[in-house]
Amino acid sequence: MKRRPNTKPSAVLDLSKPGEKSAHDFLLRATTGRNPLFRAYAIRRKGQFLLVAVETVNASYLVLRLSLTSHRLTWRYCVDGLPAAIKCVRG
Repeated sequence: MKRRPNTKPSAVLDLSKPGEKSAHDFLLRATTGRNPLFRAYAIRRKGQFLLVAVETVNASYLVLRLSLTSHRLTWRYCVDGLPAAIKCVRG
């Protein structure tokens, strides 16, 4: 039996708002191109923030917290690895 892909969006942004467009653009720049900064595995909107579980180029796992109202980024290391980072983002 085939599984249907998850079609529900993880996070919906309004790109007409400057803060939300800025977060979108940052994630696009950081995860694409020839030398991406990190690889994103899970994303969720939580109020005025985006939570993103990422793996950095040196194999560290972080949960990024991107503000959707200002140019602000914070992160927390997940020493327990990727599953812990994803669990933190998904709640």
